[in-house]
Amino acid sequence: MTTVSKRLERFARPLIVGGVAVLALDVARRVFRHTQLFCPSRDPVISWDPADYGLPPERVDEHWFESEDGSMLHAWYCRAERPIASALYFHGNTGNLTNPAHVMPHLMDSGINILIFDYRGFGRSSGRPSLHGVIADGIAAARFHDTIRPTNVPSILYGFSLGGAIGAQVIRHHPFDGMILQSTFTNLPELARVAFPRLPLHLFTGSLFDTLAVVQKLDVPLLLIHGSEDEVCPSAMAQQLYDTCGSKKMLFVVKGGLHKDLFVRDAETLVWAVNRFASDLPRNARHHIEPVPFVDHLIDSAFRHLRHFATARRDQFRRGEPQKTL
Repeated sequence: MTTVSKRLERFARPLIVGGVAVLALDVARRVFRHTQLFCPSRDPVISWDPADYGLPPERVDEHWFESEDGSMLHAWYCRAERPIASALYFHGNTGNLTNPAHVMPHLMDSGINILIFDYRGFGRSSGRPSLHGVIADGIAAARFHDTIRPTNVPSILYGFSLGGAIGAQVIRHHPFDGMILQSTFTNLPELARVAFPRLPLHLFTGSLFDTLAVVQKLDVPLLLIHGSEDEVCPSAMAQQLYDTCGSKKMLFVVKGGLHKDLFVRDAETLVWAVNRFASDLPRNARHHIEPVPFVDHLIDSAFRHLRHFATARRDQFRRGEPQKTL
């Protein structure tokens, strides 16, 4: 073996090892995003009938509304008998709106109207989920919520798990009078540390869902609900969110509670806590919002028009009509 060949081999080995390591981390990152962030289902837990989840059919209205890029989103608006507030509910990463539907009667008992919707790619909503797409869906849902809710009661953003992280990004761009975060993580790097403790995946997750940074600047009341034994988002995350928040805040920890069973364990107390929080909210307090950059509006508008054009061409083709060229 020549001297040049030996030198090439000496340099090649660390490059190959480094390449394999980067590839492994990228695969792990993709696995993390797939398993931890978006696990949608098109099928309901039982059915698409609200009555099967303990919701009075006469108090539930089905809605469809459009996201910025043209995705059609499916929602239920659940109306309490004597509402003291109206909330937009962001569900977690699993299934669709029927998965937390059993919680809606408890929230209605606390005196809150609830608009629960599915992100793109979840349930009956069109499209496929993406990091930026679900935030755009949340902003569209917030705007739609304001068109159907009573205007004489406070507006609440209610986020569960990943929905809390999505909601935290939405409140940066749309005003609410208060925020409730249930079983929500601080940021993606910390969540990655919990999910993959032996891999340095936290270095590659990005900072898009940084709930901690949002609550640090929050200026409306915050209610944190968490289980003391949460196996997905450790309860220390709730304490960190509480300590970081500079606005009026309350932390309610369900003793022995896991990630998804809080209303099963102590529904009565949680109904009381949510009712107390909503009752104390000032009306029209509204969190200071950050304007969506003009470029984002331009891109969203372009995608929306392209989507409408593609749909029209597809329908025209199916009808056998002659197609006009641009």
